[in-house]
Amino acid sequence: MYSLAISKFPIPGEPSFPLNAVYAKPKNEQETELYQQYLLQLRHETGARVCEKVFSTPDGRPSKWWLCFTRKKFMDKSLLAPTS
Repeated sequence: MYSLAISKFPIPGEPSFPLNAVYAKPKNEQETELYQQYLLQLRHETGARVCEKVFSTPDGRPSKWWLCFTRKKFMDKSLLAPTS
């Protein structure tokens, strides 16, 4: 999850950002850096919380209900390791 979180990702204003209609384009370099830091923190926290949900089960085995999403794509993203 860490390598997925730190992989290159688009920020608001870039053509490949999926939610451009919702977020304003950064006005300057400081705002661009702030967006990058915020989205990186969001990706780290989401990854940590998903891992906690998937692997913190009473029997110690991964949750089959969460693992069924491994190969599914959402917004053209999947939980499989990024290819280089």
